[in-house]
Amino acid sequence: MARDEVLIRSVQVRFIYPDGSELRCPLADAPDLPFESFLPCRKISHHKSQRNAPAWYWSSTINQMIEYESFLERVWMTLLDFDPDVSAFSAQPMQLIGADTQGTWKATPDLFVRRSDGSATVMEVKNPRHLADPEVQLTAARVAACCRAAGWGYELVGEPPDRQRTTNILMLMSGYRREMTGAAQYRDLILAAAADPTPIGTLAEAVEEPLVGRAVVLHLCSLGDLVLDLSAPLEDSTLVRSA
Repeated sequence: MARDEVLIRSVQVRFIYPDGSELRCPLADAPDLPFESFLPCRKISHHKSQRNAPAWYWSSTINQMIEYESFLERVWMTLLDFDPDVSAFSAQPMQLIGADTQGTWKATPDLFVRRSDGSATVMEVKNPRHLADPEVQLTAARVAACCRAAGWGYELVGEPPDRQRTTNILMLMSGYRREMTGAAQYRDLILAAAADPTPIGTLAEAVEEPLVGRAVVLHLCSLGDLVLDLSAPLEDSTLVRSA
């Protein structure tokens, strides 16, 4: 679909403030709005026999629960949570309403991502089998054109590209990202011991109770205080170092 077919000036943006009040504005007025803090514009359905698996994800970045519509969305939320350049993100915080040469249309992108430099990206998460569907591509073209006009990035994504990296991040974030009781007393010791690349197992043994030490090491990896190669399986021999 050609860019000039999208009548950007006709697009309205619907959004809901945290207090529940609903507003609309022209797309031209949207770039300055904090969509990362807005409520979802669409209610996610829950019913028997549905193929997707909607539920809630706790984000350590914004310290609150976010509803997701599919497991794949949850995976992307976890990757965003791990990304140190992401300062906040929200699920379905806007609905775009417009008209073009093919008629009127509405679109509710899956994720709005705010980065630490102030820039923003709109993400649409789709089952990889449907990425090439004409309807998906048409909606993507419309939303991408709106994002260009607003100064936001746009990404249409399916499965994350690096499966091993994704597996490692999911493990770190699901098991070790939350604050750990007693972890603070070992933090400086472990970070000092990891001034040079050191195996995870060696760092764990630097603590009186190695099982606790290993958990603290992985917790620090999830925070980014320890860095490591995420393209290979995590083992006790995996080298980590202080950030």
